[in-house]
Amino acid sequence: MKEQDRILKHISLIKNKDIRVVKSIAYHPIFFAKKVMTDPDDYKPVRIRYFGVFVQKYMRNKDMYKKLSYVIKCIKKYPKLIEIFVDPSFSNDLEARKYINMLFDENNKEALTEIYDVVYKAIGDQ
Repeated sequence: MKEQDRILKHISLIKNKDIRVVKSIAYHPIFFAKKVMTDPDDYKPVRIRYFGVFVQKYMRNKDMYKKLSYVIKCIKKYPKLIEIFVDPSFSNDLEARKYINMLFDENNKEALTEIYDVVYKAIGDQ
């Protein structure tokens, strides 16, 4: 057994991972980073030696980002929309946009989708 194989086996025992997973990470770090970064539920950074740290940031969900940008664009264009879909206690559209961005940051897909549906129906009627 080579020294490299012994090191990989030792790492697999320490980390309680299958030896094939450890070999995959050691021999193909870019493929491993791609797999981890495309996982929509994993936001941890991935460090690849000599390349640095890679993090999947703001555009983690393109569909949600498109809905967010559509809603904010419509609110800027039609400020009266905030009375339809959110708490009427908002005094201006800036507070409503902050609320929507907060939903996006919390990854609240259900609430953002409901707001998007209501705005889409309201704009479609005009």
